[in-house]
Amino acid sequence: MALAIIAAGLTFYVPVSVVFLTSRGQSLEDIFIFESILLASILVAEVPSGLISDRIDRRWVILSGFVFNGCAEVVFALGNSFTAFTLSFVLSGLGIAMLTGTQDAYIYEALGDDADRDSVAVWGHFGALELVAGVFASFVGGVLAKIDVALPACAAAIAACLASVAVLFLPPQPASASEKATEETALVSLKQGISLLFSSPVLLYTAVASAAVFVLFNSVFTLNQPIFDRVDVPLAFWGFIVGGAQLAAAVYDHFSGVIVERVGRRVGLLLAFGYGVIGFILMMIPHIICVISGFTLVVISMFARGPITRAVANKEIPSERRATVLNVASTLGSLIGILLNPVIGWGADQSPVVTVGGIALVLFFVMLTWIPIANRYVQVKETKEEQR
Repeated sequence: MALAIIAAGLTFYVPVSVVFLTSRGQSLEDIFIFESILLASILVAEVPSGLISDRIDRRWVILSGFVFNGCAEVVFALGNSFTAFTLSFVLSGLGIAMLTGTQDAYIYEALGDDADRDSVAVWGHFGALELVAGVFASFVGGVLAKIDVALPACAAAIAACLASVAVLFLPPQPASASEKATEETALVSLKQGISLLFSSPVLLYTAVASAAVFVLFNSVFTLNQPIFDRVDVPLAFWGFIVGGAQLAAAVYDHFSGVIVERVGRRVGLLLAFGYGVIGFILMMIPHIICVISGFTLVVISMFARGPITRAVANKEIPSERRATVLNVASTLGSLIGILLNPVIGWGADQSPVVTVGGIALVLFFVMLTWIPIANRYVQVKETKEEQR
């Protein structure tokens, strides 16, 4: 799995994707259409893929996801028309949908009896590997693009195909053989999954709310540019600052298991959100050091939440419907994100500084809501485990 994650993270074309697409005759309007197509295909396929993966060997769904992604990258690299790139983004969306909850469910289940204890550290390590691979790919992709703008896309296609090959060697993980799981229809499974999701406040918070606020965190990669310009950060340094922030996040993710072991999941997630709040506030201050430090803290926060929220969410869901619930939660979070994006975009047009301040305020509120939920649901479980 680690090899597949590293290979899939080698998206060499990301820094020059716009240049590549425009060189193939696509306009900026076309590119935004492609992004909408990607999101639509994810939303359409996400819940069905979760239902399927809970009923068959999850390895096959994961393999299908990586194969779809590999095919998408190949089509992208060879594409030369609107239709070809549309197909690429549809295939990519299907691949992402198949991996969203199924990959997390597979990893958690594969850890066996030690899943709850080790899952934060494992997801932290995987997250660190993916981040480092992405930073490496960004630097190499920029160099390849100077030779030929098509080379990064070709390199990414090769890496995606290698990721598919790596998944072939994963051990099988058959669906639950329990009588309840085998007798349920897909519709009943979906209803039960939705019911479980909305009956658990801690699950709603860690699975749905976290997916929704990801949009707020992710906006930093757009808002940072006018704010960097505002404090006269040299354009030549922007890439290094972004890469450095991602490497800092990778280091934090690598040690997330140790951090959570020391402070617990309640405090660990509170810290992760706190870095983001402080980071967005620092980005409001018109000083280059404050802005760069704030940006780095936001990026760390963005990735530091994942291992903890995944561990808490997976623990709350029965094995036989784990992928279904995770994918439903991801879909709901994405829909909320779709509503938030235009608001963030409007705010960025009016004032990037005020917008990051507003995001800091929202994240502070979300962080505060975690305290009563954690005290009621997570604290009790952690206390019981300590008593054992």
